[in-house]
Amino acid sequence: MSFTVGDVVMLKSGGPALTVTAVDDKGVSVVWYADSEDNFRNTVLPPETLILFDDEDDIDVEEEDDEEEEDDEDDIA
Repeated sequence: MSFTVGDVVMLKSGGPALTVTAVDDKGVSVVWYADSEDNFRNTVLPPETLILFDDEDDIDVEEEDDEEEEDDEDDIA
């Protein structure tokens, strides 16, 4: 799979969302924000270890949660 600058990816084994900053013969350069360290981290990874991050499911879950909260408010009134 080929990646381009700006793609959001993640390790096949899981972990945080990573943003692609460069792609060259050395690998895929990525950056992410490490909450525990309160700063940005970066590294170069082999492309075979990465997949595109699909946050569509996360958006759907947030929308469903909002709808459930509205339903709960209607039940209370």
